[in-house]
Amino acid sequence: MKPVRYEEYRPIERPSYHEEMEAVVAEVARRTRASVERESVGRAVRAAHAKTYGLLKATVTVGDNPGFYGQGIFARPTAYDAVVRYSNGLGHHRPDHQLGAACGMGIKLFGVAGPSLLDDEPDSGTFDLNLINNEVFFANTAYDYMVIEDLFAELPEALVDPARRKTWMAEFLTRRQTLTDPDSWLWDELLAMLSFTAVPRRNLLSYTYNSMGAFRYGDHIAKIRTVPTAASLASLAHPIVDVRADNEAFRRTLVAEAAERDHSFEVQVQLNTDLARMPVDNTSVKWPEDLSPWVTVARVDLPRQDIGGHDNLAAADATSITPWRSREEHRPIGEIQRVRQEVYRRSSIERHRINGQERREPVGSAELLG
Repeated sequence: MKPVRYEEYRPIERPSYHEEMEAVVAEVARRTRASVERESVGRAVRAAHAKTYGLLKATVTVGDNPGFYGQGIFARPTAYDAVVRYSNGLGHHRPDHQLGAACGMGIKLFGVAGPSLLDDEPDSGTFDLNLINNEVFFANTAYDYMVIEDLFAELPEALVDPARRKTWMAEFLTRRQTLTDPDSWLWDELLAMLSFTAVPRRNLLSYTYNSMGAFRYGDHIAKIRTVPTAASLASLAHPIVDVRADNEAFRRTLVAEAAERDHSFEVQVQLNTDLARMPVDNTSVKWPEDLSPWVTVARVDLPRQDIGGHDNLAAADATSITPWRSREEHRPIGEIQRVRQEVYRRSSIERHRINGQERREPVGSAELLG
């Protein structure tokens, strides 16, 4: 099928969006400030992806991509210096067995031409991919996020406690009784949230990581993911992480794998070919692969390296990753993507302020990792 053209997409404009978005931003800022005492690690942490597992030097190599796939930064063969940050998706800094297995892979490319979409750093030269090891997301509007963010903060305890589980899911489904018509209940979103509980605990280098939200892809629309190469996956010496035996199993496994051998991922895109069956504004619905396959457009190579020091965790924690550190050819689209733009920016500003960290984009991997 022929890919949908970008100009065919029409954003949904709701009159209450800006008021709801400001409420979300205010709540995330409040939660960030409260995290200093709540998480007891001596600093403010992110409202999501609070616990980092490591920062790795990388090279992102763009292939010779034909036709529809040769768009934006993927239009011609080139290689970029980069870093990759791994993290846990929840907003808590705890032992791994007290967290779920939803984990993120953030990729930051350096030396990318063109102005950034972030107004306060137009000439940074950096370009981020913000990915997670699940295919769908659990909020699609600013209002959903405003209510769900509070419920999200109760995880993972809310779904572990039998007494709270049913009421928590009922509050999620009905947006805390604000949705009275069963036809409007958040079924897609609830199923998306519950799908995160099915993610197995494995080596961070073994997961497929997804953008979940859609992006402009030059003349078209796409989602992006990374998939470990077959050779890299076969080479893993520590495929399973045992969080009961080791409170820091994800990090220790990542440190060991990084020190022992090289690893690699394919960067793939899935072009939108049907706006009805591949909705942009509902990130809780998986885009069918029979309508559009995933196609490799680049490769991420992680050379063997030592990331075991505390300085590595400090560098990882200070590294900001947002889908809006992008270019016009890859503009994030959909309401929840617009929410992320301001939430991520304001959260980062607040966290860096509290922690006394300079908020400035690095110019290359050597600045972060030496």
